[in-house]
Amino acid sequence: MDDRKQITYRLWEARLESGKSFRQIAEETGLSLNVLNAYMNKGVMPGADKLALLCPCLGVSADWVLGLRESGVLNGSGT
Repeated sequence: MDDRKQITYRLWEARLESGKSFRQIAEETGLSLNVLNAYMNKGVMPGADKLALLCPCLGVSADWVLGLRESGVLNGSGT
């Protein structure tokens, strides 16, 4: 799997695991629904600033989303 697909897949997986809707994530992060859709469905890569908003909201580490670690749950969220 190429890096772009892996990041998209991991963001989608983290969203499902979090149980949060796109609307909830948008409200918590301040990102628009269109932007979230682009990240999670269309392979658009979030910048570091957006990843810094998304990861805590979804309970995963940026290292995991980027494929640098196999485990991604943040401390305090099950590790």
